[in-house]
Amino acid sequence: MALAAEITTVDCTAASTLVTGEYFLLYGMGTDFEQNDYHVWINKAGGGGEPSLSSTGIEVTVGGTYDATTVASAVVGAVGDNADFSASKSDTIVTIINAVRGSVSNASDGDTDFTISTTTEGTGTKESNHKHPEDDVVWFMQGDNLAIATTKGTDSTSVHSKLGDLKAIDESVMEGIVIHYYAEPTAVDDITDSLDLDNSLHLFVVDYVKSRLFMDKAAQSSDAAVVSSSLNLSNAHERSWKDALVKFGNRKREKVGGSRIIRPFDFR
Repeated sequence: MALAAEITTVDCTAASTLVTGEYFLLYGMGTDFEQNDYHVWINKAGGGGEPSLSSTGIEVTVGGTYDATTVASAVVGAVGDNADFSASKSDTIVTIINAVRGSVSNASDGDTDFTISTTTEGTGTKESNHKHPEDDVVWFMQGDNLAIATTKGTDSTSVHSKLGDLKAIDESVMEGIVIHYYAEPTAVDDITDSLDLDNSLHLFVVDYVKSRLFMDKAAQSSDAAVVSSSLNLSNAHERSWKDALVKFGNRKREKVGGSRIIRPFDFR
């Protein structure tokens, strides 16, 4: 599911219908992906009187004789100065767009009698709807492409909705997902380190070590027979090692070739 920013429209009335201290509620999405609560309040003719609310106030200063279009301009100026929003108007109607995409509470009127509508619902949450992704989420790679699918569904018999069938993921997570993928082995830096390789490759690493040891023995010996047998054994172990590289090397080390299907350990 694509992320979307909340879009709100406010149809303003003339100042003659307003009383200082009246307000409407507005909700922004912060850059930390947490909802910020605001009350947009009217300061008419310098009368003051901000309402006592737990949300953050955005003051709109209007003159007592402002018509509805001029009131709308005042709302645009006040709301647009807040980093959580951008605002514009057409005649008496103010359009407010959240600066950050994500799901927030819909704006609503307090006591201004402005007509307030949500024209686009914000989408995007910090928490996944999949509480146990190991049970119903899989991902796979094909070439450079990544696909995420789920078996989560309903009792519907539709192939696109049925529980158990693989289908497109129903997520709109703002901070992304974490997929644990292990590819290249951890380097060996010390003689006591364990080899981070598939068990099937361990014996072939022994072949490589033996080929080097026999090569060293051949270089250090003055006995022609020892030199010859050591070189033969070194070559035999080296061939075994190289055969393993040809057989397993690309498949074990290639990150983008072929399909892989893995269940992610963590999904946010």
